[in-house]
Amino acid sequence: MEFDILEPDRLAYYVKTSERSEKKEDYHLRERSYGSFQRTFSLPAGIDADKVEASFDNGVLKVRMPKTAEAREKERKIDIKAA
Repeated sequence: MEFDILEPDRLAYYVKTSERSEKKEDYHLRERSYGSFQRTFSLPAGIDADKVEASFDNGVLKVRMPKTAEAREKERKIDIKAA
């Protein structure tokens, strides 16, 4: 899996598929998936593009997008009132 920041506000990831084979005493496993794909999405405003991190584990893609200092300063708390 490969990640690229195309522009300051666009993130793309590329996946190339492969084949896996596992042979044990009591079974034989073969998985095949061919081809590749690309996904691109816009980063939200206030994200520090230089600090974007991604990890892929057990089929789950996690993308960490920390806010810039300016965006953290603009955070505000919203009080929830009972009906």
